Amino acid sequence: MNLKDYEYYRTDLGVLYCGDCLEIMPHLDPVDLVLTDPPYNCGKDYGEYKDNRPKDDYESWMHELSIESRKLAQNQAWIAPRYKLNFFLTIFEDAHLIVIRRGARGPFRQGWSDQFEIALAVGKPNKCEVDLWDDIRLKGEGYFFRENTFDYPGYTPFPIMQRFVSLLSTDSVLDIFMGTGTTAMACERLKRRWIGIEIEEKYCAIAKKRIEAERKQLKLF
Repeated sequence: MNLKDYEYYRTDLGVLYCGDCLEIMPHLDPVDLVLTDPPYNCGKDYGEYKDNRPKDDYESWMHELSIESRKLAQNQAWIAPRYKLNFFLTIFEDAHLIVIRRGARGPFRQGWSDQFEIALAVGKPNKCEVDLWDDIRLKGEGYFFRENTFDYPGYTPFPIMQRFVSLLSTDSVLDIFMGTGTTAMACERLKRRWIGIEIEEKYCAIAKKRIEAERKQLKLF
């Protein structure tokens, strides 16, 4: 396999590959941190990837991804859905639970209103950090959430990815579900090397534009 065949975009700090992460990961060098927000198998429309696998197939896939991910980095940070927390804790038993509080009432599930999201972190942070993050606006908070999501169904707010990059890496970061490039933008801002993998070409194109815009903005300061 030649990684060049998958290369979509490159900067001085990073490279974005367009392809299947399980095909690409075995050919990568180790990094400080794997940081990602995976699909949750809840029927979202990601285009190339179909987010409606049989339960056993999805869980087997996530297990395989976690194994390959651990080969590349000791530090891990995965944004995980609260309704699949028990499962994700089976593949990251040593993870520390990060709670990200909503500042406004969230979606309703079976009569309950969601007031927080979660992430799983493996590794010792670069500085002492609280595990309740209550200063980040989350997607779905209406007027209070000002980020452009670019119609990406799994968009993760920039401050979350930037904080994890800052806390759990000193040099290099891999995002195996890069989406529209948020992790890469955080790495460019914090001067970390980065690798992104995204299977859907239209999201790679959006990521490229966003990263280029971020780089131009950084050159102004």
